[in-house]
Amino acid sequence: MVNIKKYKKVVILSGGISDEYEISKLSASAVYKVLKNNYNCKLINVDEDCIKLIKNLKAFNPDVIFNCLHGYFGEDGQIQSIMNLLGFPYTHSGVLASSMSMDKKKSKAFFKSLKISVPDEIDPRNKKLKKFPIIAKPVNGGSSNGINIIKNKDELNKFIKKIGLNLHRFIFENFINGREITVGIVNNKVCGIMEIKFDSALYDYNNKYVNVAKHIINPKLSKKITDDLKKSSIKAHNSMGCNCVSRVDFRYEKKKKKIYLLEINTQPGLTNLSLLPEMAKTKISFFELCEILINNPICEKY
Repeated sequence: MVNIKKYKKVVILSGGISDEYEISKLSASAVYKVLKNNYNCKLINVDEDCIKLIKNLKAFNPDVIFNCLHGYFGEDGQIQSIMNLLGFPYTHSGVLASSMSMDKKKSKAFFKSLKISVPDEIDPRNKKLKKFPIIAKPVNGGSSNGINIIKNKDELNKFIKKIGLNLHRFIFENFINGREITVGIVNNKVCGIMEIKFDSALYDYNNKYVNVAKHIINPKLSKKITDDLKKSSIKAHNSMGCNCVSRVDFRYEKKKKKIYLLEINTQPGLTNLSLLPEMAKTKISFFELCEILINNPICEKY
């Protein structure tokens, strides 16, 4: 943790170069709106011009950078590397935790090494594959973009043909038919558990930001499952080296009474529809959540 000044100059990074550009802008706008009356804030839109970004950061010389970038470049360790190089403290996680969490293959292997249950991975080229449905999702990606449910062998063959040489960019897993549960972590502690209910088979972009799914805070679960969710979330968060905040997504298979960790998100959305602020607001306001983040920045020096 980095000690920063009592009176803070805060840069809020917005936009970015991923397909989550619009979500990032919404997060940054919400953060700017709630902090601007108490801090000297500057909203910086990030695009492909890194030289301009560095010049803008140096010119403002912030005490802390509030990273509201989502997806590629924003939460995969790249922008974190730049901020480390410049020596500016920033919110959320550092390079290794960000890059590992963003890579679903690597993070999944890591969670398995911690004895945390994850969905079985499937080789789509296995000609003897019979168990369907399976789920295909980009190895690197967020906001549930690019996720597909594949119901049979014919659909799988068509999908493989469609993506062609990009097969390595996807991870294929056994589809867990169960309840969608997410656990919020703030200040390295569990701040809430939420069930997400929706009509489609997947909790996708549409459920998140268009036809918004139903959110149930503190859903009805057994004490054992609730304890397992909390324990697995904190274990994943701490072992991955996440800083201050994350959101951990699970599927709960009721018949087997078993939870499966799907992924950990080091840059949870901060829009008015986002899950983490909704879970946190049972205990703290959105302003307090943002203050916790800017008071727990990091800057990694190697």
